[in-house]
Amino acid sequence: MKKVLIKVCLIHLGALSLCAVTTDSFVRQTDLKTGQAYDVPYITPGGPYTSPLPVSEDGAKFELFARGTAWDTNIYLLDTKLIYAYGPVASIAIATEDPYVFGDPASATYVKRTRADRPFTVTSSVLGLVSSREASSAETSVYYAVQGTNYEPTTYSSLNRTSYLVHSYNLGNGELKWGPVYHELTSPTLMSGCGQQTYTCVRYAADHVPDTVIAQPSVQVWPVATATIDKIKGGQVFIDRIPTITFSMAHLYPDSRTYAQIYPGPAVLGKAGTLITGTERRYGSCYNPDQGVSPTNVPQDVQIAIDNISAYASEDGIYTLEVITETPFFNRTGERLLNITFEVDRVISSRGALSTGEKPGQ
Repeated sequence: MKKVLIKVCLIHLGALSLCAVTTDSFVRQTDLKTGQAYDVPYITPGGPYTSPLPVSEDGAKFELFARGTAWDTNIYLLDTKLIYAYGPVASIAIATEDPYVFGDPASATYVKRTRADRPFTVTSSVLGLVSSREASSAETSVYYAVQGTNYEPTTYSSLNRTSYLVHSYNLGNGELKWGPVYHELTSPTLMSGCGQQTYTCVRYAADHVPDTVIAQPSVQVWPVATATIDKIKGGQVFIDRIPTITFSMAHLYPDSRTYAQIYPGPAVLGKAGTLITGTERRYGSCYNPDQGVSPTNVPQDVQIAIDNISAYASEDGIYTLEVITETPFFNRTGERLLNITFEVDRVISSRGALSTGEKPGQ
């Protein structure tokens, strides 16, 4: 329900324009839902007229009447306008593979999250607009915009970061679905996307009310995790103790379990090996059920030095070293971030020692 301000004498406001030529005039307001009619004196010809009665969702008819002057006592209908109450309501639903949500998803503002390489779906629903030919543009559409914000790539912070427009549209009543789609942040690559996309629905200014945001959820986009290992290369042969190596892992998802494992033989995707003690990292309530509160809501970068890899490769042969991460994606199936296959051959070292130990002439 709303009250409307009507300007007469060909002065427009919204969808209504009435014209009065005499001071003895009145406005008849008829509710289109109930059929009830109310006559209200119009005492300021040429000036604005504010309806004292609300307009229902089905609208109202306004008729301007005036009496003749001097000998003419007839009542004349000068103009008729239909006014429709409108109060657009919008909802925007963001569906990702990560169950995380900050805020109430039933509200107009909340935050979801996903990984840069994973698709998501956005569904918008708009109600309460009108379709009358006499309705203003503010009554027939809402403004819909998608904005991107790139986070600082090392701190994952949005502080002092400038947003930019990705898309904008005018939407009418109804539901629209975008997806599955991928993020559209201006990152160097799809996989390195780091920031957020915000979906904003705005009621256009009307009835002395400025532009008003009626829905504004966001989806955070985190980069795909990576891993490297130093002091060891694929195909390398160790004839002595394996040196201390450092695992460097970047952008570990805030809901993840990541660890290094080793097993004999060449690389086999999905094979379970022996977890290397000290390499496991757990983030988020799923992997920390007794913690109560998630320890982090942003990706993590870690470096882990391990000095006893030789203990996991005590016999000569081929070994594979892997870094595995589990996340909400792919039903928390482990994803391999890195794998290196190397060889241990201590027999070569032993043979060298025997050869060195032989005396000349023997």
